[in-house]
Amino acid sequence: MSPLPSSRRPRRPRPALRGFTLVELMVVVMIVSVLAIIGVMLFRKYVSSSKTVEALSMIQSIRAAEERWRSENQNYLDVSTSMTSWYPMKTPGKKLYVWDQSSGNDYQKWRLLAPTAAGPVQFGYVVKAGAPFTTPPKLAIADSPVWPQMEQPWYVIMAKADANGDGVFAKYAASSLSDEIYRENEGE
Repeated sequence: MSPLPSSRRPRRPRPALRGFTLVELMVVVMIVSVLAIIGVMLFRKYVSSSKTVEALSMIQSIRAAEERWRSENQNYLDVSTSMTSWYPMKTPGKKLYVWDQSSGNDYQKWRLLAPTAAGPVQFGYVVKAGAPFTTPPKLAIADSPVWPQMEQPWYVIMAKADANGDGVFAKYAASSLSDEIYRENEGE
């Protein structure tokens, strides 16, 4: 005689539910931490290089404006009253400024020169120019040359900012006497 059929189905063994071990979780946390650190470093580098781009593009814009001025007037425009007369702000720092500051240093001369600014700027700019047989000022930047008396018109440009507010100024300089852009504390 056969047993009566049971209303219960036979139990199949369930697969064991397995969780993560503490070691596996620690490895994942370490990997995520390393990726986060790399991401933060790359982001800081990106932000730093974007500030450098502003200074370099404004220097090129000022160079082009000075060359336009010379083609029309046979000399370069002496825009700044001194090598410490920063535009568009009095003291370059971390804050962004709109380029056209009607109350800023040497505004009327900057308006005549008319370099193109893509938007607000963080760097302060100075442009000194001179006639033939005068001596350009020494640039307050490491490894910049000291020029002798020039037999042609000349200009020098300085850009300066404390881009990250740590008290260290990034400085850039250029002139009509060289194609080189001199840099000090780039990205600071």
